[in-house]
Amino acid sequence: MSSDAGNKRSKGALSLGELVGRAIAPITARRGFATADLVAAWPELAGPLHAGCTAPEKISWPRRNDEGDEPAAGVLFPKVDGPRAIYVQHDLPQILERVNAFFGYRAIGRIRIVQGPVADAASPAGLRDRTPVDPAAGQAIAETVASVEDDRLRAALERLGRGVHGIRRE
Repeated sequence: MSSDAGNKRSKGALSLGELVGRAIAPITARRGFATADLVAAWPELAGPLHAGCTAPEKISWPRRNDEGDEPAAGVLFPKVDGPRAIYVQHDLPQILERVNAFFGYRAIGRIRIVQGPVADAASPAGLRDRTPVDPAAGQAIAETVASVEDDRLRAALERLGRGVHGIRRE
């Protein structure tokens, strides 16, 4: 039997997280994110009051000095729905604390709000508004998922059905 020590590809199955992480890493790096994990954890970091009206836009990292000192903290730029910005501003110290706890060190020194519309991807109503569905298709989707007992699964399946059968705007 031959050894596969030089082979970088494993024979085992890869988790979906590994595959997705590899696929979106270049995109998140261009936006200034160290990892896509921050984007995925954002609802918990922003808190339940602000998860639907905020989204991390980018992180601006300062230039590293060559003296080997601890790197300076970056600036996080979250996008916030305009009318909610004042409420988010009030809770910035807690959000900053949670983000730095997520990184495990003082990675972020400041947060600068960028006002703009934020789509709430977790909201089925928001998805329905963006993807209109023919009434007959909507009724068929509702009937198909009605027998699913788990509320979250039923809502996810309904969103999927609306996405698949949605009227495309060209």
